[in-house]
Amino acid sequence: MRLSIPFRQVVAACLGFVGAASVAQAQSVESFYKGKDIRILIGAGVGGTYGLYAQLAARRLRKHIPGQPNLIMQSMPGAGGNVGLNYSYNVAPKDGTLMHLVHAEVVFETLLNPKIKFNARNYQYIGRFADADAVGVATKKSAVRSLEDVKKKVMTMGVTGKANVFALGPLMLNRLIGTKFKIIAGYKGSSGIRIAMKRGELDGAGFSVASVQVVQADELKNGDIVPFFAIASKRIKDYPNLPAITEFGGDKEKTLLEIYSSAGTIGRALAFPPGVQKDRVDALRAAFEKMLADPEFHADVKKANIPIAPMSGQELATYVDRIVGTPVAQLAQARKLHNELLAGQ
Repeated sequence: MRLSIPFRQVVAACLGFVGAASVAQAQSVESFYKGKDIRILIGAGVGGTYGLYAQLAARRLRKHIPGQPNLIMQSMPGAGGNVGLNYSYNVAPKDGTLMHLVHAEVVFETLLNPKIKFNARNYQYIGRFADADAVGVATKKSAVRSLEDVKKKVMTMGVTGKANVFALGPLMLNRLIGTKFKIIAGYKGSSGIRIAMKRGELDGAGFSVASVQVVQADELKNGDIVPFFAIASKRIKDYPNLPAITEFGGDKEKTLLEIYSSAGTIGRALAFPPGVQKDRVDALRAAFEKMLADPEFHADVKKANIPIAPMSGQELATYVDRIVGTPVAQLAQARKLHNELLAGQ
């Protein structure tokens, strides 16, 4: 026997099913996160600016995430941030229970390091707290106040590794304008470099602007350290008289310097590894934007004098896509020059 169901009832039933599915979908992020923990991974020690922004996120992002999961910082230092990047990209869960405050060199490493096992283009960016544009600073004792001074005398610069931008930027300047930077590698983190500068073992080093203005605020105020050039894609707003490394060289050099300075644009940014489903990515991006507008967040930032220069997750993804998409011929030239710099150390 066939049952006849009025067409109107069929439509109503279908609409009801669709509506229920929509509600379930809208609630799915909240129900997933309720009672769970989200780890905020950093590929550095907790004492620097990665730890600073991760702690800020742990305090202020939670209430804006559906389900209000607990946020817990996890430090995984090593290989200039690559240990953490390899972990989040290849090993960590891809369900939204791990966010990565990605190392700023993620694009640099993707394009110039053949040994890495991640691709900056595939991370799902949630939002950036601040850029990580950097400055080269000199100690008072060094008497260096400009790049012209470093053309006349050797200046020792401390770095954690010879393959990072704080080493390669000065080495490029040696090649392009005749400076005499000498790179001293092997320090364990920026704190070790700062101690060596205070002891007179080093004449200077490169640091993010946030580090100089927050962590080294007293030394900056007292004149114990003096910024004298910018490791950035353009001049830094707070230091408009300092030349940026991208102002030097021809097209070949500028392509490589743009890749080097991408670390400044990436800055201190949260991202999901590839594979996290879209509704959770969208929810975290929305939560990040709400946090930026939260008065409690602004009170924290003001009290601790934390630099903030936000960028949305979508804006950051677009930027990364552009740099990683550098034309093949230009990239080949940049890689050749990069390898020459490394070989010359």
